Amino acid sequence: MARIKSVSDIDIMVKDQRRARTFYTEKLGMRVRSEDAKFGYLNLGATKGGADAGLSLWQPSPQWPSAMYEEGMKQIGVVTGIGFRTSDLARTAEALRKRRVKVEKDSETFARIWDADGNVLFLQQQRRPKARRAGLQTLEFVTVVSRDAERSGAFFRALGFKAKKIPGEEGAEGESFSVFQLSREGTSIMPFTPERAMYEDPSDYDADMAHIGENTGISILVDGIYDLQERLLSEGIRFQEKAEKQPWGAIAARVLDPDDNTYRLVEPL
Repeated sequence: MARIKSVSDIDIMVKDQRRARTFYTEKLGMRVRSEDAKFGYLNLGATKGGADAGLSLWQPSPQWPSAMYEEGMKQIGVVTGIGFRTSDLARTAEALRKRRVKVEKDSETFARIWDADGNVLFLQQQRRPKARRAGLQTLEFVTVVSRDAERSGAFFRALGFKAKKIPGEEGAEGESFSVFQLSREGTSIMPFTPERAMYEDPSDYDADMAHIGENTGISILVDGIYDLQERLLSEGIRFQEKAEKQPWGAIAARVLDPDDNTYRLVEPL
């Protein structure tokens, strides 16, 4: 049966994979979920297992195709929008600072952290946690920059995602936003449209807008990729690369959202 199953991987480009591995495992406390030294693949999770996406650390190599290598190098240090959930932000932030991780709290429930390459990650405290515990619990969401979040939402619905409305911190009108998820436990995708009024520094607005039309690094696990491809094409979904068997043991394709952001569809062999 052709279907979308889960958001499985989110890529981050790093200068030195070994150094990045040390940062994410020893300072953030992430666990190795899988790795393949032959292809330079290293996938980490907030927990050893789980239905959420893993974080894949890639070190661009000159052995890659030139365009792919150049794109990867440009993405080092500019990643943002990957959010982890914790049930105790205060204690988590305190523990990370003791390990010399740069942490900046925006509110009592939201903070930013920086990895060794300058990539920005988010920490968000779980709403009304049953028990408070320091540490990362799950890779909760990943943001995607869009000129029109509603059009992006229609794209994700066509793929099979379900929309979920998230209220603002105070539940005030106009502060809610939508995320798109395939399961309650899985990682959500959150399209958002930057507005200049949201930014104190105009250069931050420009930096976010520069992410439109990028390779998001988001991989989506599917079943029946060829049948799924035919269905999506019939519904007007555009493909940058159609499904093809890959040397690393999967069939993969790339789809484009309305802003030309790309996502990889993967069916393991």
